[in-house]
Amino acid sequence: MTDKKTFGSFIKIKRTEKNYSQKDLAEMLFVTEGAVSKWERGVSYPDITLISDICRVLDISEHELITASVDTDTRKMKHEARKFRAIRGTWFWIPTISYGAALVTCFICNLAVSHTLSCFFVVLAALICAYTFIPTVTCFFESKKLLAFTVSTYLSICLLLFTCAVYTNGLSWFLTACIGILMVYVLLFGPILLSKTNYSRYKFLISFTVTLVLTVLMIIHIRIWQPFMLGNAILMTVYGFAPVIVCTAVCAFRLHPLLKAGICTAVIGIMLYYANYVAAALFGPSSGSFYRVDFHNWEQCLDGNVPFIGLLSFLFVSAVFFVIGFVSVMRNNKR
Repeated sequence: MTDKKTFGSFIKIKRTEKNYSQKDLAEMLFVTEGAVSKWERGVSYPDITLISDICRVLDISEHELITASVDTDTRKMKHEARKFRAIRGTWFWIPTISYGAALVTCFICNLAVSHTLSCFFVVLAALICAYTFIPTVTCFFESKKLLAFTVSTYLSICLLLFTCAVYTNGLSWFLTACIGILMVYVLLFGPILLSKTNYSRYKFLISFTVTLVLTVLMIIHIRIWQPFMLGNAILMTVYGFAPVIVCTAVCAFRLHPLLKAGICTAVIGIMLYYANYVAAALFGPSSGSFYRVDFHNWEQCLDGNVPFIGLLSFLFVSAVFFVIGFVSVMRNNKR
C-alpha cells in the first residue's frame, strides 16, 4: 500500500468527487468522523475489513484504493462493458417490441377483415423466423451460442415453410425444401461446430458425407412426387460427391500438404474426365464418342481431345506436387 499521506489525499479526492462530507462518509461506513479525518490527514490507515465498503461507497476498485491512483484501463473496460450491455439491450428490445406490435396489428386486422385467423399464422411464423435471426435467441444461452443460433434459425425456417405449405395446400415440396436448407446449414455451420469437438480433424469429411446422405434422401423424396430413374440418379449423385469426399478424407491424414495436393489433384482430374462417360452410361446413349482422341482430327474428335488434354494437365500438376512433396519429406527426414 502507498504511504499514508498519498492514501489520505486519494480518499479525500474521491470523497469530494462524490460530494460527501467526512460525516457522510463516516455514517455510510459506520465509523466515526474522526476516523475519516485521520485517514485523510495521513495519520492512520482504515481497518482492512473496511476495504470493500470504502470501494463500494467511493465507486473505486480495490486496486485503485491500495495504489491510491485511478486505474484508467480498468475503468475504460468497465465503461465499454456497460456500453456493450446497453447496446445489447437495445438490440434485443427494439426488434422484440417491433415484432410484437406487428403481430398484434396483424391479429386485429385479420379478425376485422376476414373475421377469422388466416394469414395471421403466416405472419406469426415469419416473425418467429425473423426473431431467431434478429435479435436471435442466443442471448438466452451462456455457452454454445452458435449451436443455439443454428438450430433455432433452421427450425424457424422450417416452421415458416410448413405454415406456407399448409396455407397453399402444397405439402409436396415442404420436406424437399427442409432437406435442401439443412444441406446448406451442414456445409456452412457443420465444420465450425465440429471444430470444437474431438472430431475436428474430420470436420469436412463428416460435413460432406452428411450432405451426400441428405442429397440422397432429397432425391428419394422427390421420386415420390415425380417419376424418374431413382437408382441412376443416386449413383450419379454418389459419383459427383465422391471426389470431394475422397479429398476431404485425404486431407484428414497426416501427410505432407503437397502430397495431399497431389492426390487430390489426380482424383479430381480422373473423376472429371470420366464424368461424361458415367452420365451417358446412366442416362444417355453410348458414350464412346466422348473419349475418341485423335490430335490429327480436331473437327471430329474435339469432345475427346479437350477432356484428354485436361486430364493430362491435372496429372502433370499432380506429379509436380508429388515430386516436390516427396523431396521435402526426404529433406525433413534427414535433419
